[in-house]
Amino acid sequence: MVSLLENPLRVGLQHDRIPAPQILVIFGASGDLTQRKLVPALYQMRLERRLPPEMTIVGVARRDWSHDFFREHLKQGVEEFGGGLESSATWDKFAEGLFYCPGNIDKPEDYQRLKQFLMELDEKRGTQGNRVFYLSVAPRFFAEAAQQLGNVGMLADASKQRLVIESPLGVICLLLNP
Repeated sequence: MVSLLENPLRVGLQHDRIPAPQILVIFGASGDLTQRKLVPALYQMRLERRLPPEMTIVGVARRDWSHDFFREHLKQGVEEFGGGLESSATWDKFAEGLFYCPGNIDKPEDYQRLKQFLMELDEKRGTQGNRVFYLSVAPRFFAEAAQQLGNVGMLADASKQRLVIESPLGVICLLLNP
């Protein structure tokens, strides 16, 4: 049996490299998956210093939540499903990178507002346009979301922007350059 370290597919990979600062945009962020799985896992990665301090998470969903409500919702998820908080100071530092942008998948104006908000966060958080769009929505919305993101130019640079689809079979990562 070949160990992970001996795997020839891993040759050349830097194992301890922290990724560049980026924004993770989660569509469907008010849903169960974000609170129970995604953010607790991201918080754990932050504790293990596997995420940059500038890592920014933007939740997008139809609910009319504030940034503070979203942060509290996710904090409850980390406490209940993620093994708890290391300390309130550690959570507070992580929560500085949590934001919420209400939006509907089929409304072009919501994508324009999201694009403007992400550009503001790029300046504030130093993320330089590095973005991952994570579709944690029903499969019937995948095409609409990808089309709308493309229409406003948020998938124009495949070196900085990625689309990830959460499907019933697992995660699919697409590198797009329309």
